[in-house]
Amino acid sequence: MLLILTLISCKNQSNSALDITTYELKTEIAHIEKTELNQIQQTDSIAELWNILVFEKGGCLGGEQYVKEVKREIPTLVFSEKEWGNFSNNDKRKLTNFLIEKLADTTKTNIHTCPFFRATNGEMAVYSLQYIHNKNWFDFTEFIEYKNKETKSLIEQKQIWLQNILQNETDRIKLAVLFKKEMKK
Repeated sequence: MLLILTLISCKNQSNSALDITTYELKTEIAHIEKTELNQIQQTDSIAELWNILVFEKGGCLGGEQYVKEVKREIPTLVFSEKEWGNFSNNDKRKLTNFLIEKLADTTKTNIHTCPFFRATNGEMAVYSLQYIHNKNWFDFTEFIEYKNKETKSLIEQKQIWLQNILQNETDRIKLAVLFKKEMKK
């Protein structure tokens, strides 16, 4: 009888040790999965929010796409909306890298630039970078020629000039590098 009790007791102890080890492994796996899920959600949340803002929700820039000393806070304008504030509250480095990846994209968004045309995805990326870094694309020395250039027509204005810059790979890369440098300031 003592032998049977000892065997049962030893078996229960090894099961208890196994249960503890299994529990620890399950806890560690759950922690790793949760960490990975949080990383994915953080990355996806920027892309998801971007798609909602520029393709689903849309709106009007109303001239607020450019950084000015005095900002108008009109709730119906795109950059005055709460969602854009939430978007820009993400990590500046992640946002900048995400937006730079969009520069070549010529897909039309549901955001229009009064009084002109719907913005492209790349164009909205630039306007967002301006908003995040508080610097207009034409304030960079490399593009200063556009700053005071006169608007002459629907096709001779800042929106079209920016679209042309974004379509030119050399200029687009130059603009991306300039905004990356802004992260270091």
